[in-house]
Amino acid sequence: MTETPVRVGIVGCSSMGRSHAEALAAVGGADLVCCADHTAETARSFGETYGCPSYTDHAALLADADLDAVCVCTPNGAHRDIVVDAAADGIDVLCEKPLEITPGRVDDMVAACRDAGVTLACVLQRRLFPTMQFAREVVDDGRLGRLVFADVRVKWHRDRSYYDDSSWHGSADLDGGVLFTQALHGIDLLQWVAGDVTQVAGTGNALYHDIDAPDTAALSLRFEDGALGQVSATTATRPQQAISLEFNGTEGTLRVTETGVELFEVNGEQQPVELPEPRPDGPHVAQIRDFVEAVSEGRPPMVPPDEARKGVDIIFAAECSDSRGEWVSVSSVGGLGNLEDADD
Repeated sequence: MTETPVRVGIVGCSSMGRSHAEALAAVGGADLVCCADHTAETARSFGETYGCPSYTDHAALLADADLDAVCVCTPNGAHRDIVVDAAADGIDVLCEKPLEITPGRVDDMVAACRDAGVTLACVLQRRLFPTMQFAREVVDDGRLGRLVFADVRVKWHRDRSYYDDSSWHGSADLDGGVLFTQALHGIDLLQWVAGDVTQVAGTGNALYHDIDAPDTAALSLRFEDGALGQVSATTATRPQQAISLEFNGTEGTLRVTETGVELFEVNGEQQPVELPEPRPDGPHVAQIRDFVEAVSEGRPPMVPPDEARKGVDIIFAAECSDSRGEWVSVSSVGGLGNLEDADD
């Protein structure tokens, strides 16, 4: 890394923005120099807390501040314009997940950063969880035999206040629903461990909460190597359960949560579990450190756009499947922006 700190701005000053500010303080090699939020009081409070100028418009922040990078911590459907504008100014971007909530908006972001030659990274820090790294190693090494099935269950509960007290939770244009906001981490981990998904059949609806986006969804998957899979996602069930992933092969089974290994059996025998050491500062800080170092060193980040969009492309294919009532190829929506609402 160079000795000159990376000058970083944060757009979106609510809880996730504060998480980024705390992480930047822990990382070293980066200075938080400004912030922006469309709510004036939120921006002002953030600026006072972290000792930096505040703005109510990301365009003013980009114009006024001498920035190397920006962290985008706004609601899901409010990422595109910030990322595209930052790229136009030659500013590297770390975007919270998901990249965006329509294929066209994702395409715009990726193309803008590619054409401007700036870094675009997405926060998918759960790839750094020891259990998930262990699962990837086990599957990659073929210790389960040939993979035949892989599934993830995200069965959570959100009180009505979660949606009622927020201006964007549950909205179709800013939230996108349970697959984007709650289940994306699990979907990303599933494909990161089991391999690329080629086809999706899915459906979703608001079954409990009075919201405009689905609170419950079910997906069937076909993986590139022939395995099948499922995604179960909801915010409408009780009790809330930990995200759980299971990988079934011809020789054995591995079931993991984000914090532990529940089952690891091969040929009828329990297997020893040797997890990698957890990151000292936690996965979120570790990924932000990686981004700062990537910007300083001019190298790719941990989760570049081609990796970041794999999970959302699965969701886009599921949405298309729901409207058509048929299996949909992920390649027909990923990277092309050719769903009916792609330009929205």
